[in-house]
Formats: sequence, structure tokens, C-alpha cells
Amino acid sequence: MKSSLLAKGFNIQELMDSSPAIISVIDTDAWEVQYQNQSGQALLGQIDGKTCYTNIPKQPTHCAFCRATEALRTGKTTSAEVPMPDGQWLLVQWAPIRSKDNVLSVVETITDVTETKKREEEYRGLKDRFEHLASIDPMTGLLNRRGWMEKAERVCRRAAHDKAAVGVLIVDVDHFKRVNDTWGHAIGDQVLQAVSALLLDKFRPCDVVGRWGGEEFIVLLPPPMQDLAAAAERVRQEMESKSIQPPGHPDRVPVTISMGGTTSTLARGEVQELEALIRVADKTLYTAKESGRNRVCLA
Repeated sequence: MKSSLLAKGFNIQELMDSSPAIISVIDTDAWEVQYQNQSGQALLGQIDGKTCYTNIPKQPTHCAFCRATEALRTGKTTSAEVPMPDGQWLLVQWAPIRSKDNVLSVVETITDVTETKKREEEYRGLKDRFEHLASIDPMTGLLNRRGWMEKAERVCRRAAHDKAAVGVLIVDVDHFKRVNDTWGHAIGDQVLQAVSALLLDKFRPCDVVGRWGGEEFIVLLPPPMQDLAAAAERVRQEMESKSIQPPGHPDRVPVTISMGGTTSTLARGEVQELEALIRVADKTLYTAKESGRNRVCLA
């Protein structure tokens, strides 16, 4: 490429001087700058003959991020992204070159990539936000089925590693269709929100509470396991004592819940084991509903 450019009348130094990046040729025996292009001189002043760390402001000694020696050893270009104290980000690259008298040096190129890093951070923030929204039920603010499963799987793996038991409860709002048909969907939404708030309030911060779908909720209780029956019964009684007051109506809407659950010590904490626990909890919930609702059944 060099001979081709020269043959076409291009001057290599002019090409380097036209670059907005700082380009330096460095003698790695003494770490001295042998050449610096005009962009480097404009930003840093004349530093030919000075140590190369002068290229990076506030670097009094060899730079910890320097990969120039690696470039010489491997014969390949190396690079590093360097954060500066003022928030600026620099991309520093090193490429090995050999002079006519067979002396190895490196070409160091420094490019300001601050704006690129800012855009990357903004993108990561948006990506995290979208992923969060994708795992949340907008009606209740709880984890949705997908979000709950992802978190529950992680909790189950840790519990299996510790050989500790976990519990699963499935919660169903009794006669929810009747509430919607009688009072309307707006009141039905209030009921779902009241149940979700109660579950969050009465279970531990470490317990994983989610909306399973429709009028069903799900709770994973990680170790240390509490008395599952007592915990579920406290929540059931608390819900039974509450009611929803429709705006502009003298009557209140009674709300009760049925709960089914089970506990187990998982072998490996794999998703299949979690799904098996959920199936057992679902069967016990069916038993609670068939037995008259507003009760807790465990297996």
C-alpha cells in the first residue's frame, strides 16, 4: 500500500498530518516520541524526544493500560479504551513498524471516542429499561410470568447449591369473574392491585412475587424457609378482612383468595424441577377451590 501511495504521488507525512487523530511514532527502548503529527502537536505541543506518556494527560509514568509491548511481541495491532479524569474517553491503538535499519517501533494512534461511549451508555440504559419493562406486569407492577420465571430459576439454582428447601404458592382471587361482571373491569383492576399490594407487604423482601396471569399470582419462597402454611394463612386472613370500596357506591366489594402450595429441596435447581413444583402447587390450589375457596391447601 505504501509503495502504491507513493507511486500515486501521495506524501505519507501529509496523510498522517491530515488525520484528526493523534499519531506518534515511539521508540520503545526509551519510550520516546520520534514523530508526532500536526493534530498531536496542536493538542499537546511539541513533544518529540519526550516520553510517550506525555501523549496522555496526567500520566507521569508508564501507562497501566499500555499494550505497545504486546504489539511488538505479537506483530499485531493492539488497543485500549482509556477513561480520563474529566470524563473523556480515548481509544489508544499500537501498531508495530520496522525501520529501514531494522529497528522496531510502534505507531501510537489516539482518538477521542467520548461521544461514542456516551451513545453506548445511552443504548445500554435503554436496553436495560426495555428489558425491565418486558418483565413487569403493568397492571400491578409485579413481575410478569416471564420475569418471575427468570428470577425464580436463579433463586432455585442457588437454593439447590445450598441444599436448601424452597416453597411455591399460587394465589387465586375467588369469584373474580363475578366481580368483573357485577362491578365492572375498573373495580376488577382495583381488586388485582389490592391483592398484589398485600402480597408484597406480607411476604418477605426476598420472596419472589409475580402475577401468573389473569387473577392468579405466584410466590416463590427461598431459604431460609418459613412455615409455609402459617405464612399463607396470615395472608389469606388479611385479605379476607379487607374489601374494595367502589367510588360513589355505598356497598363494599368483599375479596377473598384461595392458595395452593408446596415445598421441596431441589436436586439441581433446573427449570424442570421448578415447573414440577408449580404443577403441584396448582393442583393444591384446585383442591382449595373445590373445597369451598377462601382457604389454603398444601402438599
